[in-house]
Amino acid sequence: MIPTLAFSLIAAGLVLLAGRKDTARDPRLTLFLLILMALIPVMAAFVPKVAVLPAVPAEGFAWGKWIAGIWALGFVLFLARLALAAHGLGMWRKRSAKVGEIGGVEIREVTGLRGPVAAGLCRKVIFVPEAWGAWNEADQEIVLRHELSHHRRRDPLWRLCAEIARAAMWWHPLAHWMAARFNLQCEYACDEAVVREGTDAKTYASLLCGIAEKQSHAPLALAMANPSSLQRRVARMLRPSPRFGALTFVAFAILGAATACALSVVGGKIPVVSDTEVQLRLTADPFPGEK
Repeated sequence: MIPTLAFSLIAAGLVLLAGRKDTARDPRLTLFLLILMALIPVMAAFVPKVAVLPAVPAEGFAWGKWIAGIWALGFVLFLARLALAAHGLGMWRKRSAKVGEIGGVEIREVTGLRGPVAAGLCRKVIFVPEAWGAWNEADQEIVLRHELSHHRRRDPLWRLCAEIARAAMWWHPLAHWMAARFNLQCEYACDEAVVREGTDAKTYASLLCGIAEKQSHAPLALAMANPSSLQRRVARMLRPSPRFGALTFVAFAILGAATACALSVVGGKIPVVSDTEVQLRLTADPFPGEK
């Protein structure tokens, strides 16, 4: 427990440090550290230990079993939530109509959907509203650029990985914060790609605002305009953003991996039993009530 808590603080600190000038720093770092956070207990269970922490008494109430049971229950519930989200996306596909295809990515109209959504791991799809045909071509092009960027970056796959890691760490607030930050960083990256391809930032921001007013989406879907993050996305889009190279990502990733490995080998000290107590236990009468 202590190594997991310690690493979560370090991981969150690295994410904040990497994004001190720009929140949209590479989402791969956030995802990598989130996955490491979830893997710490697994790593700790299989690697040799170095006795550093205080010894834990062997006797007493079995807190470990209760904690493991509560964790397992929460993990199953979160996985069930993901399964329901996947089922919802499957229902969207069943009741949708294919209206186009670009680079192997299907474009499908869904009745009741209010904004475009990217989804699918093997069968990539962009769900669009029922009135998609009535949108002007310029808006359609901008929307498709954004959603296709999600698929080029494999964001649906990475989103699933982040959600599984969040499910494993469902009890930890920092895990939820890092998963939400990762999702926002993915949107930043796609916004940047759309503007870099020649779309006017103000025109794009105006389109996002219009979509956000009526946006609805499933938990595993990548909606184009989430109202909760819209203000930050528009503000970033309309101001120059500092660029950064791969060196920062590699350095922070190595630091995070090294820290995770170091913490996973931390174990409790073995209780020291005095010679007097050993002798007493060896000479004690196992049946004191019998003559």
